[in-house]
Amino acid sequence: MLTTSHLPKYFQVAAQLRHKITIGDFRQNDQLPTEGRLMQTFGVSRGTVRKALAVLLNEGLVESQQGLGTFVKTAVHTTNHFSLMSFNEEMHRQGRTPTTQLLQNERLLADTALAARLEIDVGEPVRHIERLRLADGELVAHEHRYFAESLCPGLATDDLENQSIHWLLTQKFQIPLVKVVHVVARRPLTPEQATLLETAVDTIAFQVDRLSYTSQNEQTIPAVLFQAAYRADNFYLHAKI
Repeated sequence: MLTTSHLPKYFQVAAQLRHKITIGDFRQNDQLPTEGRLMQTFGVSRGTVRKALAVLLNEGLVESQQGLGTFVKTAVHTTNHFSLMSFNEEMHRQGRTPTTQLLQNERLLADTALAARLEIDVGEPVRHIERLRLADGELVAHEHRYFAESLCPGLATDDLENQSIHWLLTQKFQIPLVKVVHVVARRPLTPEQATLLETAVDTIAFQVDRLSYTSQNEQTIPAVLFQAAYRADNFYLHAKI
């Protein structure tokens, strides 16, 4: 059955099936349960099941074989950052082992630039989370997240090295993320990024700027500002819009 999350039911179904695939409950070439069985398992309509499967099809996790059903595809060394799949799930899908190093989990006061991005007052408390992401022990990404501390005070004490921040926000704290503005630029690493990622300053990286929005009182407002650098020499970005 599904949780009482405010996220759309089809997204919840897709998330649970994706999780089963990434942890190996469903392996390469396994057939997923029939639509009827999924309807029964999750307590949803056929239309919801089909929309959930369409999400996984678009992400390349499964394929539909006419007259036979839906099957798990071979994991490939690509990623789709326009989906809401977590870094850990994506690395598992690629057959790589992800780990995380937490560098900062601190309370800041919003400056003018950050207040403008998050649409909050200057000086309002902000939670800043800085992490390094690794795959098979190799440094892949350096990331920052910023959000108004009032949005989710609980993240100040959660285990952010072994849990997905996206999962914590949407599932544990029931904060629906309803919209994303996602920009990727291919640029060299900054000196700070290169030092943290232990590579040359001129290494090309995918520089990501992503602003997620939530819904409060029937209004869509900024929730989380995510900024990251992914080493292009150790990470292949395949984005579908």
